[in-house]
Amino acid sequence: MNENPYLQKIHELENAIHSLNNRYNLHELMISEIEDYAIFALNREGIVENWNKGAEKIKGYRAEEIIGQKFSIFYTSHDRQEGLPDKLLSQAAQNGKATHEGWRKRKDGSLFWGSVVLTAIHDQQMRVIGFSKVTRDLTEKKQQEDQLLLNARQLEEKNTELQKMNSELESFAYVSSHDLQEPLRKIQTFASLILEREVNTLSDTGKDYFRRMQSAAGRMQMLIEDLLSYSRAGTKLGNFINSSISEMVYEAQKELKDTLEQKKAVIETDIRCEARVIPFQFRQLLMNLISNSLKFQQKDKPPRIRILAERLNGNNINRKDIDPEKVFCHLSIRDNGIGFEEIYKDRIFEVFQRLHGKDEYEGTGVGLAIVKKIAENHQGWIEVSSESGKGSSFDIYFPQ
Repeated sequence: MNENPYLQKIHELENAIHSLNNRYNLHELMISEIEDYAIFALNREGIVENWNKGAEKIKGYRAEEIIGQKFSIFYTSHDRQEGLPDKLLSQAAQNGKATHEGWRKRKDGSLFWGSVVLTAIHDQQMRVIGFSKVTRDLTEKKQQEDQLLLNARQLEEKNTELQKMNSELESFAYVSSHDLQEPLRKIQTFASLILEREVNTLSDTGKDYFRRMQSAAGRMQMLIEDLLSYSRAGTKLGNFINSSISEMVYEAQKELKDTLEQKKAVIETDIRCEARVIPFQFRQLLMNLISNSLKFQQKDKPPRIRILAERLNGNNINRKDIDPEKVFCHLSIRDNGIGFEEIYKDRIFEVFQRLHGKDEYEGTGVGLAIVKKIAENHQGWIEVSSESGKGSSFDIYFPQ
C-alpha cells in the first residue's frame, strides 16, 4: 500500500530537519572544542551568548561565569573609557566586520595581546541580529616585535653615541695634531738650543737630563702621531679602487730608504695581482708591517723580508666562516727577525701591547693595532705565525 503523499512529505521534512540539526550540532561541537581561538557569539548589545574551550583557555572564564555578561569585560579600563568595545560593534554592524589588535584582560587581571575579528550576523532581511567574535592570543608575537623594536631603538641610540664619540675623536685628533704637538716641539727646540749654546756651562748631569728630556718629548710626539694614525685607520674615508700592490711596495721602500740602507735590509717581492683597496690606508699597512720587520731584526743578521701578493678563492683558505666562491687578495709578509712565542699572537695586535721594553726596541705598541684595524676596514682579517728566533709571518686576507 502506497504511503500517503502528505505523510511522505512530512517524513522528508523531518529527515531534513534531523540532518540539519545534526550538522548544526556538529558545527557547534567543532567550535566548542577549538582551543587555539576564542570563538563565541554576542547578541546585538554585545552580551556573550555562548563560549568555547579556546575562550576559556585564553580568557580564563568558564562558560557559566561569562555567558550573559557584556563583552567589554575583556577590555582594559582605558579602552572602556574610550568606548572601544561599542565602536567595534558599530563598525562591524556598519561594515560587516571589524578587526583590532590590543591588550585584553583575563579573569585574573593579567593582560594578553589579542587579535580580534568581529563579524556581524544577519537575518534573511539583512538585519543585524548579533555578532561572532574570534580572538587569537598573539602575546608571544607581540613580545618578539616589541623586543625587535627595543633592539632597533637601542641600536639607534648606540649609533648616536658612536657618532658623538667620533665627533669627540675628531676634536681630539685636532687638539693632538696642533695643541699637543706644539708644546712638544718647543720643548725639543729649547732643549736643543740649551745644549748647543750653554754646553760649556752645563754639567755632565745637566746635559744628560736635557738629552733625556729631548728623548721623552720625541717618544711623546711619536705616540701622538701613532694614536692619530690609529684613529684615522678606523674610518672608511676614501674610495676603494684597483691599485698596484707593486707600486705601493715601491713607495713604502722609498719612504724607508734610509732605514733599509742602514740595516742592509733586503726585500724580495712576488706580486701576482692588484688589489681593490683604499690606497692611502693600504700604503700605511705596508709601511707598518715592513717597519715592524726592520725593527725586530736579529743582532748581526741583516733583515730579509719577503712580500707575496696573490688572489685566492675562498675554498683555498682554511676558514669556515667565509664564502668558498668569493675571491680574496692574500698579502703575506715574512721576515727573519727575532720572532716571538706563539702564545703572544693575539696580544701583539692590541694597542700599547709590547713584548719587549722600549729601551731594547723602539716603538709605541700601536703599529700592529693599526694594521689590524685597516684589515678589518677592508672587511678582512690578519693572521700571524711566529717562532722565537726564527722570524714571523703576517698574512692578510680581504675580499675583492
